[in-house]
Amino acid sequence: MGFENLKHDFPETPEEIRAMIRKEVTRQIKTEQPKFRRRRSVGKTFAASLAAVMLCGLTVFAGVSLYRLQLQKTGEHGVSIGIEAGENTAENQDAVPVAIPNVRLETGYLPEGMVQVGQGKYSFEDSLHQGGVSMTFYRMDTGDDQFKLQHEDVLSSEEFTAGGNQGIYLEYPRLSQDEISFSQRIYVAYTDLHYVMEMYAASDVNKEEAIKIAEHVQLVPTEDTEDENFVAAQNWSDYLKSLEPSQEGEGCEVITSIAKEQMENLHKTGDSFPLDDQGLTARVADVKISDDLRLLDASFVDEDLRKETDENGQLLPAQIQYMKTGDTNSLSQEIKSREVPQKLVYATIEYQNTSSEEMTDVLFFGELARIQETSGQMQILENETPSESDTWDMAIHHGLSASREMVFYDVRGGERGNNYIESIKPGETVTVHMAWIVTEEELGTLFLTLDPSGGAYEFTDSSLAIGYVDIRQ
Repeated sequence: MGFENLKHDFPETPEEIRAMIRKEVTRQIKTEQPKFRRRRSVGKTFAASLAAVMLCGLTVFAGVSLYRLQLQKTGEHGVSIGIEAGENTAENQDAVPVAIPNVRLETGYLPEGMVQVGQGKYSFEDSLHQGGVSMTFYRMDTGDDQFKLQHEDVLSSEEFTAGGNQGIYLEYPRLSQDEISFSQRIYVAYTDLHYVMEMYAASDVNKEEAIKIAEHVQLVPTEDTEDENFVAAQNWSDYLKSLEPSQEGEGCEVITSIAKEQMENLHKTGDSFPLDDQGLTARVADVKISDDLRLLDASFVDEDLRKETDENGQLLPAQIQYMKTGDTNSLSQEIKSREVPQKLVYATIEYQNTSSEEMTDVLFFGELARIQETSGQMQILENETPSESDTWDMAIHHGLSASREMVFYDVRGGERGNNYIESIKPGETVTVHMAWIVTEEELGTLFLTLDPSGGAYEFTDSSLAIGYVDIRQ
């Protein structure tokens, strides 16, 4: 439905609502405007307010800023944020959103060098898919004043105004000064459309720029759900439901420990085994361990890998921080740290098409599970956990050895030129080299899974059916 048809599809706006809007608009235009924005005329503001009335329906409209996003401190380092009902809302207390429009996202400002890398995701061109900002949205289907969140471990917080909407900025401690981390959070309430934005901002975006980005974000009603900037927001009611304890038997159980006999499809280096029922097989032909990157084809080595080496090309040790996490009265702090040597694991893997048909765009993927065998049980190892005597409660692993996914592969294909084999003809074998960074102390626990759906963090029916490759050293 276009704007030109609004007058035919919505009832006449009652005079008392018009009077309420006029009163609120008069109050707002007397308020000092942010330095980044031009002052809007009374006529434009009033017209926008009326449009919001017609788009959202009378049962959800409560005035331009009759609901306010507010910040309240709880303790020294805790904050409570929520949307509170303001003046002239008593007669609408029972109203709930029933006609929240679909919207598209428009960014009126991005810092120099920042580009879009996904829906609501933006990063700098020289560090694509790292840092930057990431925006998510909630549809307040339960009513705007049901938005409430508690935050702990907050270093600083403040309120700001974003184009007439209320915003809140939160900063968290940076646990490592050498790595990009999402240490900032911004909320903006679009109460005229019944949306709330939650924006994560990384440490490579300073506070002023992060707020400026948020100030210029606009949500525009749209009917085009195929628009690349269409906002796929989560209903607030669904978010609240996700916080409820799951009922017994609901959801999927995460299995990290199984009896050894359940790994009957265990393979060793040199074995060939099927990956699917279409005729694709795999063979881990060789596995090498190295202290540097010389085994890798330099044309496929990215900047992240190079950062893991010193001036002589040797792998640097990984640092593990043991932290005491903050709460409402304290900030996160480091209790201790240690360094662990890192190793390169380099595998040669042969993919063969045993069918009579050509295979195209074949996805390949490799993860290294850390599995410990104890008394007939196979246990996937997780991050270190503290003992009763430890004062730390979280271990943070810095370095590529924290990842279980492949950090290198030398065959590229598909639309984006990533981990796809473009074509494997009948009877043909394509060789792929993959590599991972691990800590030296993990070498005795390594099992390779080539299941494209994963298997490094939990045992799944798929990963067990395909089987793990024992590459323990």
